[in-house]
Order: sequence, then C-alpha cells, then structure tokens
Amino acid sequence: MKRFILFCFVTFSMFLSVSCVNLTGSNIRVILPDKLYAGKPFELKIGVFDWLGVPLKGVDVNVNGSIFTTDESGYARVPLFLNAGLYKLKVSYKEVTEEILLNVQEASWLVLCWFGADNNLSNYVSGDLAEMQMAAKDVAVIAFVDQSGNLNDGVYALSTDGRFVKVESFANDVNSGSKDSLSRFVEKYHAYTAKRKALVLWNHGTAWDDTDPYRVKGISYDDESRDFLQILELKEALENLRWDVLGFDACLMGSVEVLYELKDLADYFIVAPSLIPASGWNYKFLSEVSHVEPEDFCRKVIGYWRQTYSGTDYEDALNGWRSNQLGRAVSVLATMTNGTPAIQIRATVYNNRPRLCDLGEVLGQFGWDQALSEFQSARIPEATDLKIYLSVFLPMDKNELENYYDMYSQLSFAKHTGWLDWLDNLW
Repeated sequence: MKRFILFCFVTFSMFLSVSCVNLTGSNIRVILPDKLYAGKPFELKIGVFDWLGVPLKGVDVNVNGSIFTTDESGYARVPLFLNAGLYKLKVSYKEVTEEILLNVQEASWLVLCWFGADNNLSNYVSGDLAEMQMAAKDVAVIAFVDQSGNLNDGVYALSTDGRFVKVESFANDVNSGSKDSLSRFVEKYHAYTAKRKALVLWNHGTAWDDTDPYRVKGISYDDESRDFLQILELKEALENLRWDVLGFDACLMGSVEVLYELKDLADYFIVAPSLIPASGWNYKFLSEVSHVEPEDFCRKVIGYWRQTYSGTDYEDALNGWRSNQLGRAVSVLATMTNGTPAIQIRATVYNNRPRLCDLGEVLGQFGWDQALSEFQSARIPEATDLKIYLSVFLPMDKNELENYYDMYSQLSFAKHTGWLDWLDNLW
C-alpha cells in the first residue's frame, strides 16, 4: 500500500510538473483570420486559460500597452484596422508574454464610396451597403455615410468577416456637400495600400449645373447643411489624388463637360447621362473584381447594371469612359467647330434646363464623323451607333445660352474647345 501511495505521489508530481511547464508556455491562445488585408478591419482574439485548459473570464490582457479584458468565453477581442505591412504585437498576462507577428497584405482593390445621403435618398443607403458586403475577401470597401437625421453617421469599413465596422465617428452633423469634408475623407483613406483604387460618388446629380443655390437635385446635396458640391469644387477636393476608376452613382453626371473637367483625376469613368433609379448601382459586382484590371472593373459594374435594369429604359444608360481617349476625342472636336452653320438638331435630350443632348447624335448630324469615331472608341463598351450616352450642352436659343453663360464659361471644355464661342456664333 505504501508503495502504491508513493507511486501515485510521484506520478501526480510529474503530471503537475509537466502541467506547470505548459502553463508558462501556452496559456495564451491567439485566433486571427487566415489572411489580412489593408483597409479591412479584423478582430484579434486573445484567450487566457489556466493549466487545466479552463478559460479565465474577466482578466486583463496587455497588448502593446493597451488593456483588453476577456469575456465569458475567455477571449479578449482586439479590434484592428491596419495598412499593409508587418506588425509585431506583445501580448502579456501576468508573467506570461508572447509575441505575435501580423502580416497585412495590400488589397487587390480599395473602393471608397461617398454616401452623401442627407436628403430624400437616405433610405437607399442600407440596401447598397448590404450589396457591398458580398465583396471579395481581398477587396477593401470604405464608406462615408451621411444620412438624414441618422445618429449612426460615420465612416464604415468592410471587415474580413463581411461586416461593416464603424472606424470613424462624427462629433457633429457632417456636411456631405462640403468640399473640405470630401477632401478629408479621400486623403485619409486613399492612403490604405491597394493595387488599384476606385472612388464612387453616390448622390443626386445635375452634371455641371449649379445655377440655383439650392434645388431638389444637385451634386452631393446635404439637406441639413443646405450645401452641395459644384463641379469645380469637386475637382479641387480630388485634385491631389489619382484614381484608377472614378464612378458616379448619380443622375446626369455622364456629361462631356464633367468628364473633361475631371480627366486628370482618373484613368476611367463610370457615369450615366440621364436620370437613373434611386436604387442606383448593383454593388454585388464587388464579388467579382478581385485582381481585375480597371477596364474589367468598369465592365463588371456595367454588366451588373444591365442585368438589374434589363428591359427598362435604364439598361444602356450606364457606361465607362477611357480618360486618355476621351481627351483625344475632345481635341479632335475642337478642330471642327469653325464655320458650321446652324441646323435644327433632333437628338436625345437627357435634361431640359440646361438642355443636355446626346453628344454622338449631335456630332453625327453635324457631319463631324472623325470626332464621333473618337468618342465611340473611348466608350466602354465601344459604341457602334450615333447614340453614345454622353451629354453635351446644346441650348435651344440665345436666351438659354445667356442664362448659363457665366457659369459655363468657367469649364475647361468650354474654354479649350471653343464650344462656347461656337454656341455663341450659332445663335
């Protein structure tokens, strides 16, 4: 019996000794996603367990000098929102310390979306955010959200597990019609590393028209602040950055005047020249853009749009434009505006005041075939008929031209092509 008791004591002592070794080396357990990408928030889960493997609830864990407390499951949850790079974290619980190395890779695409929805479009934000949650794992989506009377306004980033996480709160009601607000957002979040970058401006739109100090429609209208972005303000807010794709989920922004004004900001544009449904783009396209080139990114947006609005008047409205080729097309147009007599134009009208007509149909009826061909090839998909779904200002009479003359004369398209002088002479 004594020998048996001695054997049990020795065995227990050996077990306790081994357990103590395990206790000092592995009572901290770490769980993190398989792959980490810049601009995608994630949770680092740090568990603390005793020598029997029992989770310790309500204990403090030190992570690089910050304290996090374990929950009922025995894990402390550490939220992280990082740029690309290698990060070393020092994790401590009492006398036990471990180092964790995080490798955050650049995203294949960084997509910033400006939800200026402090207006009658406010209720459509949630649907588009839900569609964005289907984005591919390596696609980072960061959204500025300003809704009507919504206390949850802020900047949200799509996490590695497909949830939108608020990464920035606004102290006061933010003005989404402010050039400064837009500039701060894009400069801060454009810094997250990605192979390709896109910006989508989501709101009402009326192309370049800013004659009325406040209307139902405008460029990023904020009802609370009673402010909006003029096209030249938009250019100033974005001028320090370059985008692979600049898209407008807004009405009437498919104007040659708008795209020419912004041509140095992006390689590709996605726009519609007409009114579009309040539901706008189908953001499920983000599930298929992992590692695609910018032109294919545009084609994905357009493809999902056409599936969504198949059989409606909106089906062909959304198109992409190659910035460099668009610039060349405008240069060709500038050589053709001299000596053309006035004729009665019967072109598709996208807007009445100011009167915006389809540029392709206008060029075709004036016989400017070389310019028409250049614009047709600049479009994605390339156009094969006269209607190219890009608008141009063509006033009905001299009075209408005079109403917009001062504002229109500030646009690069009007100044560099002679289009305004040509319109003046036309009447």
